[in-house]
Amino acid sequence: MAGRPTARRYARAVFELALEHDAVDQWSDDLDLMAETMGDRDFFALLEAPQVPLRVKYQGIDTVLAGASQLARNLASVLVDHRSARFAGAIRDEFRALADAHNGVARAEVVTAVAMENAERERVSQLLGGLVGAKIEITERVDPEIIGGIIARVGDHLIDGSVRTRLADMRAALAAPPVDFQQNS
Repeated sequence: MAGRPTARRYARAVFELALEHDAVDQWSDDLDLMAETMGDRDFFALLEAPQVPLRVKYQGIDTVLAGASQLARNLASVLVDHRSARFAGAIRDEFRALADAHNGVARAEVVTAVAMENAERERVSQLLGGLVGAKIEITERVDPEIIGGIIARVGDHLIDGSVRTRLADMRAALAAPPVDFQQNS
């Protein structure tokens, strides 16, 4: 993705600052807010508009990020100065990855046909955590088209235990040419 190195540099600098001030959670919240507000199409257009004076852009930042720390508002202003407001979401994502690695956390996207109960979610989290050796935070998505079972992605690992995939595998096996066992004798 274009801009990922830029986002990574900002995120690393912010993460080091957050560690230095023991404010990783605060920065995480601030970056969520920043990504959400700067991702708003109308607000982003205001921040990128060359005819809008910087002072007006800074006032907008102070207003919409009023709940964020002054350092986070300063970061938003720097992004506007460098015409890099579009990287706010990527900076948040990179920061989250650094914080997760620091805290020994891995994120998993889990797809099920129906919503999981809390006990099921905890069991899946424990099983996935055992596979990757980290505490797992699950993002759950429901997709009735998988029919049943579960699909889980943790980093580069994909576990597809969906009924849809098992049925497709059986269909492929049944459609394959028959094996001539006499020829192999």
